[in-house]
Amino acid sequence: MIRHSLASAALGLALILSAPAFAQTAAPAPAITPSHLQLAREAAELTGISSSLESIYTEFSERTKQLVGTTRPELKKDMDAVIDTLKPEADAKRAEIMVTASEIFARKINEADLKEVVAFFKSPVGQRYNAARTKAIDEIYVVLEPWSINTSNFLFDRFTQEMRKRGHQM
Repeated sequence: MIRHSLASAALGLALILSAPAFAQTAAPAPAITPSHLQLAREAAELTGISSSLESIYTEFSERTKQLVGTTRPELKKDMDAVIDTLKPEADAKRAEIMVTASEIFARKINEADLKEVVAFFKSPVGQRYNAARTKAIDEIYVVLEPWSINTSNFLFDRFTQEMRKRGHQM
């Protein structure tokens, strides 16, 4: 499940950063202003990156409760208490990575483009896009895992064939 959240965050970043409207020239990046950084953070939040990172704690909590609760039910009370006390630490970790994500967005997308990104994601169509994106990512993840395994196996088979052609036994 954590892989799912990370995949969602990565896909969200990739979708935003790959949009042609945000293409940057090879010129050196100007200094990042506080307003530029704030827009970058807002874009990261509006595109779902922040919520994807939040889900890491939720999934950790659920999986830990399932695993430990099943194997050691006598620990439930203490387990729940400890998991609850970890929430502020998880929030601090999420805040750290959001600062980094915001800085990355600000370096990759100029302030004017970020204003447009934020405006889009605040618009009705941007909100509908975000709602559909979340569902689409869930569906993509379902097909991505078996596709990834199949593609990896295919490529390894092809690698083995080509190495054999060159006289190497695999």
